[in-house]
Amino acid sequence: MDLDTIHDSLVNGQRKQMVKQIDIYGLYNFFADYAEFLGITHKENHSAIPYFLDAVTSYHRIKNR
Repeated sequence: MDLDTIHDSLVNGQRKQMVKQIDIYGLYNFFADYAEFLGITHKENHSAIPYFLDAVTSYHRIKNR
């Protein structure tokens, strides 16, 4: 599982799929790697923060239902 695929799931509103992909990727590595990924791919604007917050919030809401 790669970060582009997980990010695309988030952007396309497929949050349950995103959660499964994060679990496959490895939860303990994902959020640090995703923050770095967003810093690289969105370095020209501030859109990285909403994506990161959405991923964190969505993951925990879905996992803790």
